[in-house]
Amino acid sequence: MKARSLFLDFHDLERNYVTTNSIIFDLHEWLRNEYSYEQAEYFLNAIEKAVSRGKLAVIPSGHEFERESRRLIMDRPELRFSLSEAFTAVTMSYYQVKRIFTFNRNLKMLAQLDKDIRIIPSH
Repeated sequence: MKARSLFLDFHDLERNYVTTNSIIFDLHEWLRNEYSYEQAEYFLNAIEKAVSRGKLAVIPSGHEFERESRRLIMDRPELRFSLSEAFTAVTMSYYQVKRIFTFNRNLKMLAQLDKDIRIIPSH
């Protein structure tokens, strides 16, 4: 409910959005485990609908991004990123994404990689 209310408060809902397939995988699993298989399926259908309408682009993980994610973890251990979080950071850097909607408190460390990154909601 909190995510939905924050999301609907955005003033630029007409903006197109981007996510990664790893985020979709993680959210699907979390919804299935925390709520129900039906809720997880509803989520996948909503994602597919947003993609088909051109409102959402899904970036697949590739070998280069995976390699760069591992390198980020090794080069910057102070960030304490998981492999998934490092993948998010690498993807954002590559595509010059400057805003992220997340409740993952570990991703506040993105600001150490790029001071222009804005985390929504702020923690």
